[in-house]
Formats: sequence, structure tokens, C-alpha cells
Amino acid sequence: MSALAPIDKGKQLLADTVFQFLGSAIIEGDLEQGERIRDADLAEKLNVSRMPIREALQRLERIGLIEMMPSRYTRVTVVTDEIVQASLAYAGYKCGIELRAALPLMTEQQLARTIELLDAADAALGDAEASIRARIACSRHIGSLTAQTVYSQHLQDLELALERNLKHVGPALDDEALHDNYVRLREAILDRDGDVAERLVRAQFGI
Repeated sequence: MSALAPIDKGKQLLADTVFQFLGSAIIEGDLEQGERIRDADLAEKLNVSRMPIREALQRLERIGLIEMMPSRYTRVTVVTDEIVQASLAYAGYKCGIELRAALPLMTEQQLARTIELLDAADAALGDAEASIRARIACSRHIGSLTAQTVYSQHLQDLELALERNLKHVGPALDDEALHDNYVRLREAILDRDGDVAERLVRAQFGI
């Protein structure tokens, strides 16, 4: 927690700002797995009141980044093998469905950007960290193209949990098989074939 510093209190709702800030701190390891935290300490370090801290912590608890035991402790959750496997399955279904939903509605510019990001992910194969970053960038772009719904905020929040849980986890396929997957996925996207595209995305996650 020592790495945390006061946050910028801009126009965004303060509880949202704190939520994003703490979520990023958990992803980056500034708040370590299993670390106990106190809302009073966070409020002092971030130079905000305790109310937005509590709201952010409750929101982080709902997506599994924080666990809270009233009158006992609040701490960052630990990523277990079970959490990783569950996150992989969820991410596979989520990413596949988002691409299937977005494909028929993509503008030509959006389609071109999707292909550009997919090609970047293909080019990054062989560098595990770069490959993961490129896959995340492509996934986020596709997710941003889906229609806003009453579930949108919850899905956006879950992106933080998935990023933390799968930060160092590669795809279920080896690089050769993943390259082949990307080539076929590229064709399916250009053809706007949602059925094939969804199946190929799921295969990347082993489902």
C-alpha cells in the first residue's frame, strides 16, 4: 500500500475514480494478494473521504477482487487455480459472444480496426507478455463496440477482475495453433460470420 498516492479528483464521480484506481493498484500489485487494507488508511493516502472508499471496496468485493469480513478484515483476494480456470471459461464465453454480437453492426472503419488489432496479436506471438497485452487490447476494442445495456457497467467492472486473474495466463493453444486460429478468425471477421468467429474465440480459451 506504500506505493499509493493521492488521486486526481476530476469530473468523474469520486467513487468511480477510487474504484478504478484501487482496481488498477490490485492488478499492478501495488495492493498485493492477501494484503489487509483499512478504509481509514486508504482515505488518508488517497486524500479522499471514507465514503467513496467504502463504496469502491464494496464494488470490488462484488467482482471478487476484495473480500470483506465485517469487524474482522478487508483484504485483497488471492488468485487460486480454481479462480484462474473459472475466469478463463468466463472470458471465453464473454469474448466470443461480444464478437458475435458486434460483427453485424461494425462499420467498415471498426472492422478494419478489429483486423488491425488481431494482426497485432498474431505478430506478438513468441513474446508471452506482449501477446497477452495485444489480446487484451483486441478484446477491449470488440467489447467497446457492443450496445450499452443495463449489464454494461457490471461487465466493465468484471474486466478488472479478469485482467487481474488472467494477467500472467496465456491462451489454451500453443503459438502455432493460435496463429492458425488467428488466420481463420481473420477470415471469419472479414466475412462477418459470427458463428465461426465465436467458436474460434472460445477455442482460444479452451472451451
